[in-house]
Amino acid sequence: MPPDFPTTSFERTYSCARRRSSSCASAFEHFNAAWNAISFRYLALCDDGEAFTASVIAPDGGASLEQRYSQERHLFGLFSNGFSAFESFFYGMFAVGALLHPLEFPLATPKQQQAISPTSTEHAYARVFAGDPILPAFAAVLTDTAYKEWREIRNILTHRTAPGRTIFVNVGSDENLLARWKIYDIPLGAQTAPLRRGHAARLLSALLIASAVFTESRFS
Repeated sequence: MPPDFPTTSFERTYSCARRRSSSCASAFEHFNAAWNAISFRYLALCDDGEAFTASVIAPDGGASLEQRYSQERHLFGLFSNGFSAFESFFYGMFAVGALLHPLEFPLATPKQQQAISPTSTEHAYARVFAGDPILPAFAAVLTDTAYKEWREIRNILTHRTAPGRTIFVNVGSDENLLARWKIYDIPLGAQTAPLRRGHAARLLSALLIASAVFTESRFS
């Protein structure tokens, strides 16, 4: 994994949950698959982010329709994979709950599995593990401005539109004004993807540190 991914906390949580891999095989299978998804989605967001940056900073970046299509495809991958990493984390933590209290964290049917979301996981933990330090960690991420941006942009791209850009023409100046995406007026340049990757690493680190502490206290 890249050095900005919180590998140590990720592996600490996995090692604890694995202690129930035999006694709670079905719930562990859901956890294991979710934990795999976190790492795969993070790698994918990094790849898409780097590809977008390489394209947008090229001397003729965005000049042709083909280049714009490629950049939009990488932006879609960046935000889709990034938010999927968060969703996979919360799905995995719901499965951790099932390893501890299977009746309180039902995972048996497709309908039950589809009902799991970051918010439903937070609510289930608040009900079953009231007062646990993991709850403020969940709340801090779910209310973070960067997390909300990930969620809202992913939803726009997946369910609604492929937005255009506002492109500026310089008159009498050498200043190169960045095109702006018609989602939140985001500047599209060298820092667009690295900034979001930094947010993802920060938020996932906070979540995975909290999950490691939680599992180490509960799977003793």
